[in-house]
Parts: sequence; C-alpha cells; structure tokens
Amino acid sequence: MKLTVLISVFLYGQNATKDDIRVTSTFGEFRGDHFHNGVDFGGSDKEITPAKDGEIVFYFDQATDPTKQVFGVGSLMVIDHEDYIRSYYYHIKPNSIKTNFAKVTERDVVALTGNSGRSGGGHLHLTIENMRDGIVIDPLDYLGINKNSQQSPLIAGIYLRTETSLIQIKDRMPLRYSGNTKLFVKAYDLLGSIPMGLKRVKIYINDEVSRDYDFTYFTKKNNTYYINPDYAFEDVYGVDPHYYRGGEFYPQRKLYTFKAEITDYDDKTVVLERSVLFR
Repeated sequence: MKLTVLISVFLYGQNATKDDIRVTSTFGEFRGDHFHNGVDFGGSDKEITPAKDGEIVFYFDQATDPTKQVFGVGSLMVIDHEDYIRSYYYHIKPNSIKTNFAKVTERDVVALTGNSGRSGGGHLHLTIENMRDGIVIDPLDYLGINKNSQQSPLIAGIYLRTETSLIQIKDRMPLRYSGNTKLFVKAYDLLGSIPMGLKRVKIYINDEVSRDYDFTYFTKKNNTYYINPDYAFEDVYGVDPHYYRGGEFYPQRKLYTFKAEITDYDDKTVVLERSVLFR
C-alpha cells in the first residue's frame, strides 16, 4: 500500500484521496507552556481508523455522560498495539465512538474527527507512546509518512538578546556590547502559508554546536516532557512559538560566527550563517 493511501485510509476512510490529507500541526511544536505531544490532522466528521491493529483499552465520550469532567483533549480513545505501542486519539466527535469493538484492525472505523475539548476547529490529535522505552514518538515517523509539502523550511533570522534589545543580526554587523548575550533563531516549517514546527534545529557559535534540538521523540520524567537529548520546554523556546534558544555567552572583542541548521519533517534542510564583530 502506498504511503499516501495509508494515511488517507487511517484518517479519512477507504475512498479518500491525497487531497484529503491535511497535517495542521507537527510534533514538538510550541504550546505556550508545553510541547505539542502529537500530530494534528485537520477536518471534521472524517473516519478514524487505528494506526495499527490493537485493542481499545479506554475511551471517554462526553455525550454519554455530560456530568463527567470534560477534558481538554475532549472525547478520546486509547488503543494498545504490539511491541508496547499505545496510540491516543483526541478531540473525537461526541457520540461517534464505536463501542462494539474490543480488538480492532487498521481497517475498522472506530470514531469520527470532531472539535471536542479545547480545540480551535475540527481535527484529530494523534499521540504515539512507546510504553516499554518510556518515550513519546513522532506519529509521522511511526506511520512512515510525510506532510506532502514541496516547500523548504524557513529561517527568518538569527537574533541576539542583550539586556535592553532584541537585535536581528546582519552579516558582519559591528556591535559594542560585552554583557550577557542570549542567542535565538527564528525558524519554522511551512505547509502552504501555515507555519509549523521543525524536526531538528542545530545552532552553532563559532563552529561549535551550542544547541541541538531533536524532535524525534520525548522522554518523560516527573510528569515533564524532555526532547532529545535532554531539553525541557523552557530550555527550547522563547516567548514566541518560533524562537529557538541558542544559548548564552559573554562576548569578547572579536568576530563571532553564528549558524542555524534546520530540518523539517520531510527531511529538507536549510542553513543560515551570520557574523557579528564585537568591539
């Protein structure tokens, strides 16, 4: 089965076409105070089939008991698979969960996409967890699919934060400053006009890696997610969704070179290099 057919069947049913596929949010994106721990697929009233064969171990349908707490994830389903894999389906349309299933296959329609819980529009949020290794993995990678985007990711700029200013670096820019300096890279992937998160972000200072963010999977410690190798949310992002922290330093009077290397979920890589002459 072709990959485009696989994802169409997974989310949209047997008669779906490639044009139906809409990845609207990627793994590891900025969510104000936490990482996005899955992938969003846009659309309302679309058929949901399991990521793999498995067994439904939990579901919550807010339509069946409106007195229960309505979770931020809305109506949901949890399915266990072979090799200790567990998949989570959020924001399901109320009253659409098929409760006559226990064991399910990839071809079974188990629910419909919806807008339940804390959601800005009809979609499915899918999370994939490896229970044996204690990690949450990228669903696109697990399913072996891409976003079907021909666009390359974009580096909007490399920035320095001084005590008073946020400065976008222009190449070989002179700067008089010797205090604590924070490095940021503004970058994102594009799907049409929609900015999205990145699969990997590497940031260099003078040819040495300062930060290397790998969004392939999360580990979970004390109920907190960390991306590979060991970065918590507040260590990765600035106050803006697309500003990645590049580390801190106290500049000496010399030329500094800063480089950003970003990779999207279709494995397209873009590099930008800028330099500053500190005086």
